[in-house]
Amino acid sequence: MEQHIETKTDTIHINKNTISTIERDSTLELQKVDLIYTFSDKQIDTLIGFCNCEKNIKNNTLKIQIRTEFPSLSELEKGNRNATEFQMGIPRQYRFLTFYLRDSIVEKTKVFKASTEPHFENKKIDSTSFQNYKIKINRFDYKIAQNVWGNYELELPNSFGFIENDFKLKGTFHCNNWKIVEYEELSDWTIKGNNYIE
Repeated sequence: MEQHIETKTDTIHINKNTISTIERDSTLELQKVDLIYTFSDKQIDTLIGFCNCEKNIKNNTLKIQIRTEFPSLSELEKGNRNATEFQMGIPRQYRFLTFYLRDSIVEKTKVFKASTEPHFENKKIDSTSFQNYKIKINRFDYKIAQNVWGNYELELPNSFGFIENDFKLKGTFHCNNWKIVEYEELSDWTIKGNNYIE
């Protein structure tokens, strides 16, 4: 006799059958400003993205990292949704969307999180991988990072954290040739200072 068990959940359903893809599209146009759109069932919001890319010419690898920042959870709960790039000394949090590419393959994906307040199970840093993504990129030759740009859509296993239940993101990226932030360096971004952290 076959058993049939149903489970119910209040969280958003992530389609495990989605095939993640990276696709070359030489017709993609370069965007003047990289934006990140965060989606929930109820709303869409927009953040500015800053893209750093770390290349290895010999191996034709590229680490693409899109950083954004916004007010800390305590500030968001107070209704402060202003761009933190223009606010000095307030508690803030950072997200680093990171794609590790080799040729036409995505080797791994990460979202690094850092905050000046302990948001993540009483810690100031966190990291998670995600499996569901679609990336379009204008080339698979990474010798000149500034010549690489594209867009992405992705679904996260945990909320991104800017709006409630924002599991889905869309955005664009344009590479420069600079070092990315790795997990071991996230604590440098948790210090609340009067200056911008760059």
